Amino acid sequence: MDKQHLLKNRLDLEYHGEAQKTNAFLILLTTGLLGFIGTFMWVKDNNIIYFGFLITITIFIFGLIFFIKSNRRMKEILEEIEKIQ
Repeated sequence: MDKQHLLKNRLDLEYHGEAQKTNAFLILLTTGLLGFIGTFMWVKDNNIIYFGFLITITIFIFGLIFFIKSNRRMKEILEEIEKIQ
């Protein structure tokens, strides 16, 4: 195998890993946030609701940042693969 094939295979594996991370971020964000919001909807105390929404928004922002970062890396990997061929 020449170096181009080895580099392409390595990039393919890295892309696959990033795709798995992106899927995990999406799954954890949606199930976690929906469950968290659903739990705090039935609470009567307003202070706890605001605290729950604050935590939920914080988790969402961090998850969104990681998702965007992983998605951007996937696009970079695809561009690198196109340059090889």
